[in-house]
Amino acid sequence: MSKSHFEGVSRFFGAFRWAFMPLGLFALVAVGVHSAADVVDDKLLRAVEWLDVLFDGLLAQSEHTAAWVNRIDSRERTLIARGIALAWELAVDLFIAVPALAYDELDAKDRKFVLLKDETWRTLLARVNKQPTPMRLVRPFVTAVFVFGGAYSVSKLVESTLFVGLVGDVAPADVAAVLARIFAGTAMTIVLFSHAWRAVLRSLQHADAACLASKHPWMTGLWGSVLSFPLALALLLEAEALLSFFR
Repeated sequence: MSKSHFEGVSRFFGAFRWAFMPLGLFALVAVGVHSAADVVDDKLLRAVEWLDVLFDGLLAQSEHTAAWVNRIDSRERTLIARGIALAWELAVDLFIAVPALAYDELDAKDRKFVLLKDETWRTLLARVNKQPTPMRLVRPFVTAVFVFGGAYSVSKLVESTLFVGLVGDVAPADVAAVLARIFAGTAMTIVLFSHAWRAVLRSLQHADAACLASKHPWMTGLWGSVLSFPLALALLLEAEALLSFFR
């Protein structure tokens, strides 16, 4: 195949960049949010179990309500916890991942992110410094945590898939483990450098535009920030799992 043929193929797929880049950013953030929801899933289950024990104790104090004790078993408690985790995850996706779909780029020689005509990182950060509203501070932070968690999930998928495919007939287990980890680290690096900064920039732009358009910028996006920050913090506290990847 000639060089011109490869260039033609590249231009063909590049023409669809307007579609797959926003979808890629959305998927990366959503995967990170899902990872965070998995982290809090067990904690929610323990909270539901604690509440169940508390209510059972209160119901047992009266003969009129004693029949309701132990009406909720372990299966139902698990379903309740998973339902809460799923609802939480979808709500955070709505506030944090969906805005990434509005990402856009100029299809030109110098491909740049389109904010407003004269917007840059510097002007956005200058407004954050001048008016550090909760949305301007929280949204880029939680997005950064989620995209990092999403990239880590991608790397673990690559590692496990390659290890299963290589071990045995292709390579011994110790060699397969090293190769799988190398490719997983490479995949994580590619995802971070190609998508992570774009997702954070889009989040900062979205937060800034919402605050500029609002009469009460300090209250803008409050629900999204309140819902997303604990999930991002929970994922961040699990960072020792990521550190083990590099050992």
